[in-house]
Amino acid sequence: MLMAVVVASGRPTVFTDTDDYYAQGRGAARALKPIVSQILHIPRNLDEEDADLQAEADEDHTSMAARSPYYGILLYSAFEIGTLWLLAALQSLIAAWTVHTLIRGVIPQPRPRVYLSVMGGLSLLSTLPFFAGFGMPDVFAPLGALATAALTISWPRYGRLEKAGLIAVITASLWFHTSHILLEIALIGISVGILWWFRTGGRAIALRAGVLGQIVVLAFVSDIAYHAVVKMRTGEDLHRPPFLSARVLADGPGRVYLREACAKASPYVLCRFKSNPLDDSDEILWADDPARGIFNASKIDVRIALEREEKTFVLQTILHHPLEQLGASLSNWFEQMSLVDLSEPLRDPGYYFTNVYWKDTSLPTLIPGGHECLKRPKLCRPWISISWISYLHGTVILLGTVFLGWRASRRDVRAVVLARRPIKPGSREALVAATAILILAVIVNSAVTGILSGPFARYHARMVWILPAAAAVTAWRIGLGFDVRIAWAYLNARLRRRQARQARG
Repeated sequence: MLMAVVVASGRPTVFTDTDDYYAQGRGAARALKPIVSQILHIPRNLDEEDADLQAEADEDHTSMAARSPYYGILLYSAFEIGTLWLLAALQSLIAAWTVHTLIRGVIPQPRPRVYLSVMGGLSLLSTLPFFAGFGMPDVFAPLGALATAALTISWPRYGRLEKAGLIAVITASLWFHTSHILLEIALIGISVGILWWFRTGGRAIALRAGVLGQIVVLAFVSDIAYHAVVKMRTGEDLHRPPFLSARVLADGPGRVYLREACAKASPYVLCRFKSNPLDDSDEILWADDPARGIFNASKIDVRIALEREEKTFVLQTILHHPLEQLGASLSNWFEQMSLVDLSEPLRDPGYYFTNVYWKDTSLPTLIPGGHECLKRPKLCRPWISISWISYLHGTVILLGTVFLGWRASRRDVRAVVLARRPIKPGSREALVAATAILILAVIVNSAVTGILSGPFARYHARMVWILPAAAAVTAWRIGLGFDVRIAWAYLNARLRRRQARQARG
């Protein structure tokens, strides 16, 4: 079902960051080639290995720490084996399996129609298929949240293979993007609190939280290991752009503090750019024009200096203007919650063929049927109206949210929460607990991304399909909150009375 939407929309899609992930995967393949050759006893081409090592050393390492090599390996491998269609199929398969496993954990004996109806609705009416067919790790943020809810709430229901699968989904989510780690840490705390509320035993809570905690630690270790390997092979450290500096500058308090600090002969490298507008984080980081951009418009030594002073600059901004920064961060959080837009997953592929910079990257090669897009741009242009589908998704999300609020207000759900009975797989307690985790996951994701990076529609759109999914599963498990047959009989009775009055009149 998910792949049908990807096919109907034209093709799997890419984003500007996809080029970085592909480069990371290609670099990892170069590093692994000698090891694989030794294991499989394949004759080694030393000249080729030297060329690969030199290519790694020549790469710009000032941004590589911001992109996951592990998602890069998945992207690169899928493309080399079966183009982006294979990546879309793999991501769709993982999404379909994760939703199925969650449903199995919160419904006693789920029939096929339950799962098929939920997936059919998500495919036709939600953002999920567009992110499943997107060459970016965004889809793994909600899947990690679903797997976390399933594993913590319905642990006894799953066998070893299912538990291993859920752990693998969470691990992939954390390895594929740093923001997912922050979301997972918050979800661990939320899950522990919910399990405690429903009188779950201390040993059970410790076991589930311990497993999730080990996954988080492993994610940090994997990142450190990657940095160490690159340092060992190329002799250079990896760096990341100063995202937080760009955020506080664009928010306003950073600009105020920068003017104050620079007036006192501050040693900040940022003082060189104090006359720039500094009101857009994307321009601060990525604009090539020195009159507007900082990071991308600077030489490597300046980029490294900007990274090194980031912690001090951001901390001093918060200390000097705490209320202003708090207000700006909360504003970004609330704005992030309101954005549901597919302009990035559904961007016209022609952009990557005509843009002065992107046409010379790997993106034109990655786009399926790219040569046809170049010859006939209108053929590859997405036929789906972004504004129209945003209204559709917004309506579905609103209806799902209202329904969840309605069911939460009903006596039967309130009784489940207040009774605090231990959670059993498939019970109402399991559904209520899992739904609470998923709703909070959407809210926390908006906080993490909106406050630290900025309000961008992609960050919320990738998660928000969780709400109608939770609403659909709730409707199947505990009903709509009223008896449909009674309501139907009531409406028919009113209609008959009206017809009788009209007949007498």
